[in-house]
Amino acid sequence: MIRANRDITPIRNSVVEYISSSEDKTAYRSTMGYDIVCVLRGSLRIQAEGRTVVVEACKMHVLRRGSYELKMLVDSSHSFEAIVIVLDESDMFCRVSTLSRADELFEDALLQGVEGRVSNDDLADICCLSISTFKRRFRDRYSASPHRWFLHLKLDIAEQILRQARPPMRDIALLCGFVNVSHFISTFRRRFCTTPTRHHLRYNPKE
Repeated sequence: MIRANRDITPIRNSVVEYISSSEDKTAYRSTMGYDIVCVLRGSLRIQAEGRTVVVEACKMHVLRRGSYELKMLVDSSHSFEAIVIVLDESDMFCRVSTLSRADELFEDALLQGVEGRVSNDDLADICCLSISTFKRRFRDRYSASPHRWFLHLKLDIAEQILRQARPPMRDIALLCGFVNVSHFISTFRRRFCTTPTRHHLRYNPKE
């Protein structure tokens, strides 16, 4: 395996897009890397290659390399709101000219871990590896344990959302997989030395 040269997670230097709508709207999107779509309000219907995925509010989904039809559906307050974090493929997964089957499984496990709360045992099973081998290969690639890497990634996603929007804290906590708001706030504060609210106001001082 090739070790990726990064500061634990690829989120901090990514391109971030804020999307909002007051009515149902269809858009088309192509990505050469990965787009992490975080739905804050409403829901998003994603269609590609005959497969449809619906992403509800306070959920995230990774758009992998390809083209998509996106149907933005407003909620009862006639609002749709989402953050899209655009990553280069080499930022999320260190690409090589030809991926082995083991590399493909590792990539799939990584992306499933981004989308939801998946245990290390589940990720190891996806890779067809023992838990000890999976943890060792993960650390070799990302210079961090799976728990630390995914925790930092979810916190970095929350940090990017707070720069752009101010959803209820419970919604960000739910989206990023924290058990409750207080756990999210305390963990965010340890990571960034400030509270989520103060961090948002730093980038939106007129609110």
